[in-house]
Amino acid sequence: MKKWLCGLLMLLGSQAAAATQLEIMTPVGNYMDFMRQEVVPEFQKRHPGVRVVLTNDENLDTRIAAGDLPDVYAGVFGYQPARYAKMGRLVYFDQFEGYDELIERIDPLFLRKNYGRTYYIPWNATTQLMIYNKELFREAGLDPEQPPRTWDEFLYAAEKISQLPPRADGSPVYGTVAWNEVLSTGSWYWNMLAQMYYNFNGGEYQLLNRFGTNPVFDRPEANMAEFLATMQKAQQFAPMTMEKSFFSRTIGMWPQFGFGWKANFPEAADRPMMIGKDIGVAPIPTRNLGDTSYSTLDGRALMLFKSTEEKEQLGWEFVQLLMEDELNHKANLALAQLPVLKSLSDREYYQQDDVKPFVEQLQFTLSSEPFAQVSDVANIILDQYSQVVLRKSISPEDAVIEAGEKARKVLRK
Repeated sequence: MKKWLCGLLMLLGSQAAAATQLEIMTPVGNYMDFMRQEVVPEFQKRHPGVRVVLTNDENLDTRIAAGDLPDVYAGVFGYQPARYAKMGRLVYFDQFEGYDELIERIDPLFLRKNYGRTYYIPWNATTQLMIYNKELFREAGLDPEQPPRTWDEFLYAAEKISQLPPRADGSPVYGTVAWNEVLSTGSWYWNMLAQMYYNFNGGEYQLLNRFGTNPVFDRPEANMAEFLATMQKAQQFAPMTMEKSFFSRTIGMWPQFGFGWKANFPEAADRPMMIGKDIGVAPIPTRNLGDTSYSTLDGRALMLFKSTEEKEQLGWEFVQLLMEDELNHKANLALAQLPVLKSLSDREYYQQDDVKPFVEQLQFTLSSEPFAQVSDVANIILDQYSQVVLRKSISPEDAVIEAGEKARKVLRK
């Protein structure tokens, strides 16, 4: 009897322990480190009976298929909340006490409902601008304080810089560069090309319509063919791959620079690079002079996966902790991200010369499209991009027609 009772108590104890375990899933690297060092200790002070487990998201889809879900996930904007909500896996935040107060503190720019409800809370944001090498501009006879504003000016500057003699070690100089080697690795790279495409149609067209049911990129007014033709011209002044990065000091302009990549500046060739001194920051060129320059909105979106009522409530409290002003700001500093909380944007850090341009650009960003099938369509575009820009095996106009036909077949399935 005593053994049976002891066993029962042990079983009940293990079940209770399991009920108070909270799994937090993030990308590998700095995100996990920040959670481990800054967030988890504070959360456990407030909830001493809860055991927090950190995992990475490298096998998330496999786990979802198996019904083995984390509790809180720091995913990405756009398609992930829509996809997992459509699968019926996510908790909607609207139901929690304190939701309205939190939403009021977040800039509406970063908020989007899926299926009429809120399935993510934006934790932080980032975007991309163009950086350019002021020294190479001077050497090429260009004004380092007047970066290209249009794609025509961009091509002119790229050609002038590409005519510079090789460096002392024999390295050639290029006007620009793109990550062509990752064209085949997945649709995520479309987000780095998309911002350039948006600047051929004033940010009016992405890949799909607002319902995700039909492509719109092949409409004449979307100017996808003009985008492809311009990238083909730009490729004349770029290496085939990023064999040497912008930080080698042999690249004139890079219109794909994400704010979080400032960590590469100290590792630049010869000496550290600095924005304002030897690096200029500028909006991505536009089709016409005076047009608004658009870029992509990226960042981390906090999601809650369905579980028990107790764990969902704990997950909500974990999210609320992440959104407290001081901890949120600390995360932005540690992870090189930009603020989503209205109370942070006026702080001194976000007014610095190397940060402020990115903060100001956020109002002119487009989030990735919230449809799971956009990934397949983006891969179609990347394949056509490769054929037009790198292999020159098809005209831009024919590539758009072919991509449109393939996209419609994918969406019909």
